[in-house]
Amino acid sequence: MLQVTVALPSGRAECFSVDQGSTVGDLKVLAQQTLQQGFLRLVTTEGRVLDDFQQSLLTAGLQDGDHVTAFVLQPRVVGTSRADLWKDDRGGAFALWFPGGESIITWGHPNCGGDSSAVQSQLKGVQQLQATSCAFAAILADGSVVSWGHPVRGGDSSAVQSQLKGVQEIQATEVAFAAILADGSVVSWGSPVFGGDSSAVQSQLKG
Repeated sequence: MLQVTVALPSGRAECFSVDQGSTVGDLKVLAQQTLQQGFLRLVTTEGRVLDDFQQSLLTAGLQDGDHVTAFVLQPRVVGTSRADLWKDDRGGAFALWFPGGESIITWGHPNCGGDSSAVQSQLKGVQQLQATSCAFAAILADGSVVSWGHPVRGGDSSAVQSQLKGVQEIQATEVAFAAILADGSVVSWGSPVFGGDSSAVQSQLKG
């Protein structure tokens, strides 16, 4: 068994006795229930964020007697933008998420991102969420990207998926996404007319 103390910045703390095979996710859920907080981000005394919820506590570097700080995170909501909604019956969708969370809650028109069931298992440790008029794109903790929604409007990033590594930021137009990578290069996808095809200037898109 491991004894791990989880403390809020306010000073309130709880000591948990958990199996050595327990995961980061197990500890997080236990802390959230005991401390009665909706969502917590766990950070070690060395400043490491414990965001791999499938990782065992031992693999994450926690030892018996360790202390972890739990920061309360607030939910965020992102909506698909439909400036022409009044003349377009495709509708829109919303996504509720917690930074670093294990899942995203979506609702609205299923073809515009309201149905995320096909990618829900991939949406772990989301760091940023961006939307076009009919699709969503999420940056994960490992720098990869998951997109869903209308395929032509940014929901299908399969053509550039191998390039979406070390993504730092995503921006969107009505129907296209552009991702800035760690090396300063840019990867885009979605409707070519709205910026989804950057091949003509790709050589210039460097750091």
